Amino acid sequence: MSSSAPEGPKQNRILAALPAEEFSRLEHDLEPVKLSAGQTILKPCDKLSYVYFPTTCIFSLIANTDNGSSAELAMIGKDGLSGIPLVLGGGTSIYKVVVQSAGHAYRLPSEVMRWELDQGGALRSLSLCFAQALMTQMAQSVVCNRHHAVEQQLCRWLLLSLDQLAGNQIDVTQEMIANMLGVRREAITEAAGKLHAAGLIEYRRGHITVTDRPGLEARVCECYHVVKAEYERLFHLSAPIPLQHRPRHNPATLRQRAEERLTQSQPAPRGSQWDVERLLHELQVHQIELEMRNEELLRAYEEADTLREKYADIYDFAPVGYFTLDAHGSILQVNLAGAILLGIKRSQMGRTRFCAAVKPECLPEFDAFLDAVLKGHAHDKCEITLMATSQRPEARVRIEAVVDENGRECRMVVMDITDTANGRVRPIRHLPFPRENHASPA
Repeated sequence: MSSSAPEGPKQNRILAALPAEEFSRLEHDLEPVKLSAGQTILKPCDKLSYVYFPTTCIFSLIANTDNGSSAELAMIGKDGLSGIPLVLGGGTSIYKVVVQSAGHAYRLPSEVMRWELDQGGALRSLSLCFAQALMTQMAQSVVCNRHHAVEQQLCRWLLLSLDQLAGNQIDVTQEMIANMLGVRREAITEAAGKLHAAGLIEYRRGHITVTDRPGLEARVCECYHVVKAEYERLFHLSAPIPLQHRPRHNPATLRQRAEERLTQSQPAPRGSQWDVERLLHELQVHQIELEMRNEELLRAYEEADTLREKYADIYDFAPVGYFTLDAHGSILQVNLAGAILLGIKRSQMGRTRFCAAVKPECLPEFDAFLDAVLKGHAHDKCEITLMATSQRPEARVRIEAVVDENGRECRMVVMDITDTANGRVRPIRHLPFPRENHASPA
């Protein structure tokens, strides 16, 4: 098998099948790597740091037993990718991944792959279809190894390997094939001898050349055709799910993207004053970098505003009171239910202390509770009585609170438990007044 320099990531059929917009996002994060035969890409329980897209190499997915035996579950070449656990929501490898045939691949950081999968675009669709094709290959391997002759298994293995390579030569020893198929080396030697005698293959140590592929296909069992049909189906699917058109931020490639945007907007300056032109070029690129950062900030602000609006009503109209108090017990933030419970207007925040609403005999207990929470001693709770207001009689409340990450604020959930019949907490009733007041009537 040739191990010359890779022609590009689109030698991998999954990357080649991506829409131009989606591929352009990945292009700068795809790192070319040269891999040698026998190199281990992943071990069982390894964290998936990268996803590999083979172009001219082949990976073997290997399962090992406690006594040292091993067998190949599936092979991955230019039709697929390594890292299926990541596609299916996992983060670690279950099996060993080894380079079966030397060559090149492109690897993508796992965090970039996760982001792309979350977008619901073509990469996710193709990756999931490949996962199904890979499971088909694994299932047929089990059937083939159990029910078919070693000669048929060898034919299947050779044809599946050739499908992932550019030529008709496979760089592999008979001992390696025996380990892959989980059979004795002598059985592979005998089967290879029959194929050689029939004029289908030629072999010398470390190399097998297929000289008559149609003849090999005539001898192979149905397992090969089942797997091949599933892989072909992968690349004849309907149009992928539309993207969400959400940009991915990658500071590491910002300069490169800015250079490309400048090149697209105007040609590179030419002339004899090289230093001046270079300085102008650097200033223009820097300006574009700043513009791109501003674009990303604006999108981040828009997302933050969307989230804030989404959860504002949930916060305000919750059936319990939410309070944020400073170290002195002053109310920094309160939702609508909390304001109604204390009988205050939210415009009074910052100059109203929560303890002003606490019944005097409960003040020592509340002060001790607030002090303990602010010191971070525990995620604690207490029950106290609030004084009557013009809107309600005395109320027994349960308070649960935590301290913020800086230890300066106490965040409380306050529930009215005055009426606890059948163990149910009585919700704070929202009074009918305009929402913009955000407080009970004076």
